[in-house]
Amino acid sequence: MAKSLPRVSLPLLKAEDVIPHLGKPTHWKQGRSAKAIADSWFRANGLPPAVRNVIDQSPELQGAELIDAWLERATDLQDGRATASQTDLLAVLGVNDELVVLGVEGKVTESFGPLVSEWLADGSEGKARRLQSLCEVLDLNPDIVGNLRYQLFHRTVAAILEAKRYRSAKAVMLVHSFCPDATGLSDYVAFFNAVGIYNLRRDQLSEPITLGHIRFWTGWASDDCPED
Repeated sequence: MAKSLPRVSLPLLKAEDVIPHLGKPTHWKQGRSAKAIADSWFRANGLPPAVRNVIDQSPELQGAELIDAWLERATDLQDGRATASQTDLLAVLGVNDELVVLGVEGKVTESFGPLVSEWLADGSEGKARRLQSLCEVLDLNPDIVGNLRYQLFHRTVAAILEAKRYRSAKAVMLVHSFCPDATGLSDYVAFFNAVGIYNLRRDQLSEPITLGHIRFWTGWASDDCPED
């Protein structure tokens, strides 16, 4: 049985307060996504303009208000494994009288982690069960996803599970990219093509589909890396 995640939180008063919660303290430096995300969202104290530009492309999400956001948000993937998915930023948005959950994955030049085939290479039964569980939410066959990036599976499912936890019917998984060359875009497109979302480009929000009874969008927001 996975240990319950804490539900009582304190607010971060400045961007660097997130450092103790990072996977490694070395992730906090100029040119890394952890710092870029924290700096960008703290300075906006709302949706950063590049993110707003993408979210507003949907009539259903247009004019969304940032209600709350958490950096390095851990989500129990509900498969019995102790390791949670740690989303760079999880936001709850208000659109008229509805809540929408937005999971944000920050990227500069980092990849979306190992391929599924690489992640499964040690033959772990626990990993195989996790992949099966993730694929059930995404309506994918786990036997044919070995060439896709594992991180995109659990980040997407985390956004869907958090939407359910907040009793929301809508979720978005958005890449907030600070790389002018859009590192990882081809992996992102390949993953969501497999899920059934097509015609994806930079600075564009997808058409919605239904995943796990949740109305779901994905998008890619290009931005400049904040300067110190």
